[in-house]
Amino acid sequence: MSRARPQFTPCRIGLVAALSKTEAQELSVEIAEWLRHHECTVLPEEELATKPADAIIVLGGDGLMMRAANAYPDIPLLGINFGAVGFLALVERRDWIAAIQALIEGRFVTQEGPTLRATVIRDGREVDQGWAINDVVVRGGVRMVDVEVYVDNHYLNTYPGDGMIVSTPHGSTAYCLAAGGPILTAGVRGFAIVPISCHSPIRTPIVVSEDALIELLLANDREALLILDGRQGTELHRNDLVRVVRGQHTFRLITLGTTNFYDAFRAKFNFQIRPNAIPTMRAVRPE
Repeated sequence: MSRARPQFTPCRIGLVAALSKTEAQELSVEIAEWLRHHECTVLPEEELATKPADAIIVLGGDGLMMRAANAYPDIPLLGINFGAVGFLALVERRDWIAAIQALIEGRFVTQEGPTLRATVIRDGREVDQGWAINDVVVRGGVRMVDVEVYVDNHYLNTYPGDGMIVSTPHGSTAYCLAAGGPILTAGVRGFAIVPISCHSPIRTPIVVSEDALIELLLANDREALLILDGRQGTELHRNDLVRVVRGQHTFRLITLGTTNFYDAFRAKFNFQIRPNAIPTMRAVRPE
């Protein structure tokens, strides 16, 4: 999903809390007091645009994590989960003291993941659409759209259906997963291309190099939108070309020794029918 960087000891800590969640706002006040007591400089969200932060603590769900990453690119983020899934906001709120103690002592790893940049080309004119942490999506309306896919200038196929997803590794547990795409774990350096409800036997998702040039062409007159990280963007028309490449920014996620992708994968998606079952390998080879 990403490459790890050596840890450092942050002393200027930003705080971003979900405005819609009273509990997150209350905890942010408590965290700010705790940080000041431990001689850290606290930067509330309204100051982050003008004052640099070494790291940002985000109190919310994965959506707020993506908003913070877009607003403050390339700054490492530590997420305290107030959402439903929490694949980016990895720390549960009950564990905030231990997590922030590890943060200010430098006992963490920063995982770096790639982002995506999208451009719409219409009638020879290029319009920058910005960048995404999770995915770039061409999404049809009530009628089926035909999306032609090109990789490094090679025609791959035409996919009739509800649209197409281009996903980063971090985004592979989001819309990509829901559409039947692969989950890209730590160390995979690629992007997933996933058809949405494709009305064709040829619908298998593929993973391409993160250096690939990915192009999606809307090949019919049906209604479609370009969506980045769930944010509605440009309305697309026939023969519009969406060019997707690796973005210039990186998504930097702070992880602690207690966070484990595979445990989170099992627990958060509740795949295990018997939650108290002991895996056979653990019984044979105790930790």
